Amino acid sequence: MIDQAHQEERPIRQILYLGELLETCHFQSFWQAVAENMELLDGITGFKDSVRKFICHVVGITYQHIDPLAEMLGDLLEAQLKVWMSKYGWMEPEPGWIFIYNQEESIKPKNIVEKIDLDSVSSIMASSL
Repeated sequence: MIDQAHQEERPIRQILYLGELLETCHFQSFWQAVAENMELLDGITGFKDSVRKFICHVVGITYQHIDPLAEMLGDLLEAQLKVWMSKYGWMEPEPGWIFIYNQEESIKPKNIVEKIDLDSVSSIMASSL
């Protein structure tokens, strides 16, 4: 943990803010804040790709179709967007409309088995009369 005094310092405050934007899925705002604070991220190899991987994970478990994916991933160029789509098996059936996943195909029903016998319930039923 970072103590309260250090949390008020500008670099720490900005990093905490960026983390909050990601956790609350404000991805476009995140990329805007990153652009304004590039000095915080200089020298962190693979930072943007790691964030994009996280965003793709969130998109994959949340959406079936999505439109603004390029913006969510930091205003990627078309070729870069195709690489990320290919990596996750996403398709673009119409321009600008990306098919993520058919959630209905992944539903796994669960059989619920009740283990209550008549003897354990009979006393409750008798007391309610």
